[in-house]
Amino acid sequence: MKKIILINILFVFFSCSSSWNSPFINSKEIVLLEFGMSKSDVLKIMPGPPLYVESGNSETSVWVYNVRTIKVKSAKNIKGTLVPQKNSKKLRHQSKIDDLYLTFDLQDKLLAWGNKAYDPNYVEPYYDCADICNGNAYIDECGICISASNKVDNNSENSDSFKLELNIEGTKNSDGNLIIKGNQND
Repeated sequence: MKKIILINILFVFFSCSSSWNSPFINSKEIVLLEFGMSKSDVLKIMPGPPLYVESGNSETSVWVYNVRTIKVKSAKNIKGTLVPQKNSKKLRHQSKIDDLYLTFDLQDKLLAWGNKAYDPNYVEPYYDCADICNGNAYIDECGICISASNKVDNNSENSDSFKLELNIEGTKNSDGNLIIKGNQND
């Protein structure tokens, strides 16, 4: 009776200890991708179908794969220091590091791949020299950041800057000082 109970416990333990994971790809498959590949060509180099299809419309479709890396067992030298091994028969796949999005065009040709779905209308955000997101400031020939906020417009009524021109008439006396007389209108 004890043997039967022990066998049942071992059976339950080993049957429950198996783990499952999502299908994944690594760099070996990614480097084989080429622009213009058909979906069937992509499926030939991938270890399986995509994890899921994120979207699809009349213009594009997007497949998503999990990406993992491989960890290789290192060796130790005589001093006990770890020596990295680039190749080894002892491999371990790491957990998911990212998703790979494959975007196909209307003719089911590979249009783009990366860590997000390709959007032809997307503008990568940037900061100009005035620290404005997607701003239009630029560095002039003197190295000064010129933007709409610090550009001087002499024709604007709302401008905080102005230009002043003075025409002064007068005479110099013997010690070199300028003598200015006020308006002499009658």
